[in-house]
Amino acid sequence: MKSINITKALLAGLAIFFISFLVGGGSYFLFSWVFNLEPSAIWKWTPAQGLDMPAEWWVVLFLLNIVLAVAFAFIYALIEKGLPGKGIQKGLGFGIIIWIVGPIPALVTMYLMMNIAAGALIYFALQSFFEWLVYGAVISLIYKEKNYPPSINSG
Repeated sequence: MKSINITKALLAGLAIFFISFLVGGGSYFLFSWVFNLEPSAIWKWTPAQGLDMPAEWWVVLFLLNIVLAVAFAFIYALIEKGLPGKGIQKGLGFGIIIWIVGPIPALVTMYLMMNIAAGALIYFALQSFFEWLVYGAVISLIYKEKNYPPSINSG
């Protein structure tokens, strides 16, 4: 069984947690017009509200994001040997895989089950693609694979 460097996985998870608030949060404010596309009454929060949400909302958001970020870093640590490429290429590939199995099905479900603007869905798809590329790259830079010398028996 592959051993995982727990310290690096935790560090990578915490790094993408902080980056998610900078990149994700920043992009919501930068592209806040997306929340004004009709129908706009579906949102519980919009960037126009700023940070004006109940404390419980922030606690749940932070805890959920920390747990998920660390979980994704551990998943990367478990499968990094099987990812194609080297270094950052592994991270970018991981980001694309997570984007395909995470945000894309959620966005398709939103489209099928909610009255949501197509422009908002396109924005969220592009934004999440960019974010997952960044997260994968950061995880791969922090959780570098070890370059073991070839063994005598691997001939």
